[in-house]
Amino acid sequence: MLEMHWRERIADQLARLGSEIERLGALLCEDEELMTRNLTALQAVDAIAQQQHCLATLLRADDLDAAIDTLSFAALKERLIAARP
Repeated sequence: MLEMHWRERIADQLARLGSEIERLGALLCEDEELMTRNLTALQAVDAIAQQQHCLATLLRADDLDAAIDTLSFAALKERLIAARP
C-alpha cells in the first residue's frame, strides 16, 4: 500500500493536471467556431478533468469505500463500485 505522503503527492498531481485540463478546455471554448465543431471532444476533455479530481479525492480518503460512494462523476463511481471485491 502506498504511504500516505506518496498518496497525497499523487493526489496533488492529479488535481493539478485536472485543473490544467479544465483551463485548456475553457481556452478552447473561447473560440465559438472551434467549440461548435468540437463539442463532443470538449465534453470528453471536461470528463477527463472531473475524473482526475475524483481520483485525487480517493487518494486522499481515509475510508476509500465511503469516498467511492460519494463520488460526483457517476460513470467512474459505477466502474469502481463494480470492481469492488
